[in-house]
Amino acid sequence: MSFFRRVTVALAFLIAPHVASAQNGSLPPQPVDTVDALNLFLDCRAPGCDFDYLRTQLTWVNYVRDRTDAQVHVIATSLGTGSGGSEITLEFIGAKQFTGVDDQVKYNTQRGASSDELRQELARVLKVGLARYVLRTRFGRNLVVNYLASRSIGPAQPAKDPWNFWVFSVGFNGGLNGESASNSRSGSGSVYASRTTAAWKFRASASGNTSRSSYQLDDTTTYVANVHGYSGGSLLVRSITDHLSLGGAAGVSSSSQQNIDFSLRVAPTVEYDFFKYDQYARRRLVASYSVGLDRYAYTDTTIFNRIEETRLDHQVSLSYAATQPWGSAAAAISGSSYLSNFQQNRLSLYTSLSLRVTRGLQVSYSISYSRVRDQLSLAKAVASDAEILLRLRQLATSYTYGGSLSVSYTFGSLFNNVVNPRMGY
Repeated sequence: MSFFRRVTVALAFLIAPHVASAQNGSLPPQPVDTVDALNLFLDCRAPGCDFDYLRTQLTWVNYVRDRTDAQVHVIATSLGTGSGGSEITLEFIGAKQFTGVDDQVKYNTQRGASSDELRQELARVLKVGLARYVLRTRFGRNLVVNYLASRSIGPAQPAKDPWNFWVFSVGFNGGLNGESASNSRSGSGSVYASRTTAAWKFRASASGNTSRSSYQLDDTTTYVANVHGYSGGSLLVRSITDHLSLGGAAGVSSSSQQNIDFSLRVAPTVEYDFFKYDQYARRRLVASYSVGLDRYAYTDTTIFNRIEETRLDHQVSLSYAATQPWGSAAAAISGSSYLSNFQQNRLSLYTSLSLRVTRGLQVSYSISYSRVRDQLSLAKAVASDAEILLRLRQLATSYTYGGSLSVSYTFGSLFNNVVNPRMGY
């Protein structure tokens, strides 16, 4: 029997049971009949967004692929909390017969929560939030609500916090790789501490990395590249009003790539959000201004013939971010200059957009650009070819830019309810 005939016979054995099943009207098991179920579009950008898991837990809704087909649009976003966990916000936006029936639900997750715990909690809160909508559908007659009462007697009391809102974290990682003509090894570490209350916010962190790479250029020549960088900083913020915050930041750093042996910046800062801070999940428009004291010690003499110097600078920025049913958008503009020489400055622009144009069509882009006039630390010595190719030295430039564009179009079935994990697809 030829190879082609053997393959044909094997495929026939594989396909025949499915053909016979279809002819007999017997199909693979499907979720509960959801013909008249609630159409849900889930726009999930929070921990626990396991769509396959959610489809197996909430089988009494239709998951639609396009927001224009939804009766309820849910936007899930997250923000880090002082304890190291996350505050998840679910925005329920009614559409069609539910237009104007909107809701917002928030819940907190703990630092170190497993992926299973995160998805279970998201599924639980999503079920509760959808109850008011499902109640108004044919499926509403099957809706049952259970309450798991606490074992403690009496009203819940606030627990004592022996750490007084302080959170600490320590981490380290390392790696190595190689082949016959090259090898490299690297290591990095970090420490972090924070304390967050409604009135005050404190952050402090330090991190460092070092790497060594070796390249065998020929039988007698080997090039070795050593790179290191260290940085640390702290931030203290006081909440003044629903829109205004005052604070200060301090930072230190060292970088072999940037010719900086040591740098220090201390800067008081004022920030104003044109929207209330509690609207962060959907929109933010933030302006900030700071004046900083900078101290630099360079590894090698710079192009300005300096080995160390002290400067004053100021920075201003305006940023916007929004997450809406039509998609998400972000834009920012920032500028800085040294007060001793306003011609030594930097202007940065950034914008991104993810837009659901029409049914199935989505367009996303991001663009960034910086006009650079403030490279004080450029080394006077000419960089070697190896340093240029391996990016071991900061190079003089008058600008930097970056961008991306993506367009996708999806068409076909309205629904996206079935989960089939076979063969990893």
